[in-house]
Amino acid sequence: MTDNRTPHLRNLILDSIPVAMVTMDADFKINSFNNHAEHLTGFSAAEAIGKPCHEILHSSKCDTECPLQTTHEYRESSTGLEAEFINRFHEHIPVRIGTAAIENDDGSFIGYLEVIEDISREKALEREKNNFQFMVAHDMKSPLVAMQGLIRRLREHHDEMAAEKREDYFRIISEAGEQIEAQVMDFLEYSRQASNKIKLHLEYTDLPQLITKLVQRHQEQAAEKQLTIRFQNQAMTKIKVDPRQLQRVFENLLDNAIKFTQQAGEILISTKETAKEIIIQVKDCGPGIATDELPFIFDAFHQHQESSTGHGLGLAAVRSIVQEHGGRVAVQNDPQQGAVFTVRLPKN
Repeated sequence: MTDNRTPHLRNLILDSIPVAMVTMDADFKINSFNNHAEHLTGFSAAEAIGKPCHEILHSSKCDTECPLQTTHEYRESSTGLEAEFINRFHEHIPVRIGTAAIENDDGSFIGYLEVIEDISREKALEREKNNFQFMVAHDMKSPLVAMQGLIRRLREHHDEMAAEKREDYFRIISEAGEQIEAQVMDFLEYSRQASNKIKLHLEYTDLPQLITKLVQRHQEQAAEKQLTIRFQNQAMTKIKVDPRQLQRVFENLLDNAIKFTQQAGEILISTKETAKEIIIQVKDCGPGIATDELPFIFDAFHQHQESSTGHGLGLAAVRSIVQEHGGRVAVQNDPQQGAVFTVRLPKN
């Protein structure tokens, strides 16, 4: 007598494993897809099962050293292969991949197992540590050295120094102190976000209305660079969010769009509603983002190659706030130039 509970139990076990697990038949068609695979890829099991793996699983190793091909050729398992995974939402996710051949009871080859572990938090902490060390060593060192030099001169030459010169020194010292204070406050803000201490005060919010106010507020700033901001608005359902925190999200994205667009042109904000989520896109007409920067653009203390100001905390805050709402944020380069930031917020 067949135990009907066995497939159900097997699925429960697969879904409880905290990594993405995908199995494929001998023709590389997906035949099982656990919950973590759904979350990582953005595809549901119903969408993935029956599809060739290359349509669902996109990593930087696919074209050059596909681990499944190695498993196929040598019938050997592979572990610890690090790669960059790109899901259906264009999120770039560092992963660690393991593969194995699946054989039946008589040893005949029948398919593949691929295990994909999301190591984005591990890699982000490593990069953020290095970025922070650089910020402290470089950004804080410069104003401190300037302050120490000016204070030494004031001590040594105070009596013979003109009053106007002394005031200049005091002003520069004060500005350097404010610069260090701003850096410390930025770091404290990041620490609060990294510790998951963002407190959301949820209320039903009209997102198009919130964005319209922000657009109006930024029009003058954009006009100074001969830019126009166009809001392609779609009437949509109010959703329960923290309007103050989301205002920070879209202010950051708008500020960046204006900052990195060098020539006259247009910034387009558009909204879209699906059965499950609200999608907001901010597209600029700037030079775009270098491909090698895309995976790290939301890291704390990461600075855009075109920028020499700030500490890269704006986009880190954007990601923290959106994720705290249960949403996703991703960036991709538009073929017609410019960067497109996409924020997805769940309706429930």
